[in-house]
Amino acid sequence: MLPRSAITVARFSGTNGNAQLIEKTEITGNLHTQFEAALRFIRRYVDLAIERPSKSSVASDSAAKPRSNYHLNAVIEAVANAIVHRDLAIRDILTRVVIYDDSIEFINARRTNGFAPPAYKAIRYGITQRLNPQIAAIFSRPEYGTHLPEGGLPMVLREAHAFSGRRAEVYTSNDEFKLKLYGS
Repeated sequence: MLPRSAITVARFSGTNGNAQLIEKTEITGNLHTQFEAALRFIRRYVDLAIERPSKSSVASDSAAKPRSNYHLNAVIEAVANAIVHRDLAIRDILTRVVIYDDSIEFINARRTNGFAPPAYKAIRYGITQRLNPQIAAIFSRPEYGTHLPEGGLPMVLREAHAFSGRRAEVYTSNDEFKLKLYGS
């Protein structure tokens, strides 16, 4: 029912888009199918947990770099936000989730012309800037079965920082909204 509502998910072997592509797929279907499929793809390449694993549980003498760990609720909320808050009026920019060795980027279409700096700063503090209130209502109601964590973007930023020790990056440019979470 929603044109241009597919999500592209990709895994790169490296720390940026110039690295080798391992897997890339386009997720279509209804909103819940997209949500669940995106989470399955992410879980295939990273470990999600509520508490940060101890240093002793990670083999430090291994030649191969271990999988990155991310806060479960931060990633769930980031995927939901990517689906709910995408700007469907922009047709050339698709929603993307890109997994690198040390980070995950959630990229969405968002008109930056007219997106005032105060509004950009306000979303960091939980003041919603909903483009799609009906879609947001579906994801915020437990009756629809998504069971999302509470707290929105401020929770994502707080938990991701506490989990990895690095601040998540939020920025807008070229009609895109980007959220970058770092792994531990």
